[in-house]
Amino acid sequence: MKKTLGVVMIVKDEAEVIADCLESVKDADAIYIVDTGSEDDTIKICKRYTKNVYKYKWNDDFAAARNFALSKCDTDVVFSIDADEVLKTPIQRIKDTINSYNFSKYLGIVIQTQTENERLSQLRIFRNIEEIQWHGAIHEMIMYNGKLFKDRCLNTSFELQSGYSPAHKKDPDRNLRILKHQLEKDDKDTRSMYYIAREYINRQDLDTAIEWLNKYFQIAYFRSATDFKDWTNELADACQLLAMCYADKGNLKMAASAAVTAVLVLPSFSAPMEMLAALFKDSYPVAHEFWQYLASRVNNAGILFDRKKS
Repeated sequence: MKKTLGVVMIVKDEAEVIADCLESVKDADAIYIVDTGSEDDTIKICKRYTKNVYKYKWNDDFAAARNFALSKCDTDVVFSIDADEVLKTPIQRIKDTINSYNFSKYLGIVIQTQTENERLSQLRIFRNIEEIQWHGAIHEMIMYNGKLFKDRCLNTSFELQSGYSPAHKKDPDRNLRILKHQLEKDDKDTRSMYYIAREYINRQDLDTAIEWLNKYFQIAYFRSATDFKDWTNELADACQLLAMCYADKGNLKMAASAAVTAVLVLPSFSAPMEMLAALFKDSYPVAHEFWQYLASRVNNAGILFDRKKS
């Protein structure tokens, strides 16, 4: 019997973008949408594509909302997509893949998401089994019995184009609010510290971003030493963010130091090598050529974000 594919979404005030998203996935076997309080025509638009539209009271917890949506899904495989994203790969290719022998040994599928500034590999398609649930109030992750399961996922070139929903402007401090609330519950939550730093970088508040990155490092180095496999990419990216902050502030010595650390943490990461090549271009030609050569030889395996545009 063929495995069925269900698209699962949580939405709020997405009338400006959601039609394009739903049009790109309309040939899924089913679509399940949970609305967390829309005041525009979002629900009306959704009902053109599916009868499976449910309401949920928002409580600043993305995992809780996504797990509620997941509870409504009765297909064999789940495809999680956001309202401001568009599937660029024909959905039939995904349906064919989940019904192939190649997928039989996997729990999920990793796809490629392209934003305005970054490209990242994400687990978005997974088996609809009770062991797989969302975790984390924000920047939530899909886990199997509470653990990451990257080694049990099929990597693909399936592609999502991610935009920026106008709905974000209605609550611009939402992410920072939730992240800081998470830290109130667990003051050693390094993942929240990392994303708080990113929030301040996006606001161009580099001094505060550096403060949060340094708080992150005080704990993350030790966490990565005991659980190196799962968090190396985040630690390396945090080092690269620190290098970028210092470079933008004109502190090239500290930028170089942070970039070298990023390479030591994740030797496949080309971005810090490219930064080092640029930093040494005029002052130290031999070092410039060395880092430029290394950057051309690595493959970015395991990186968290690729900040080169497609």
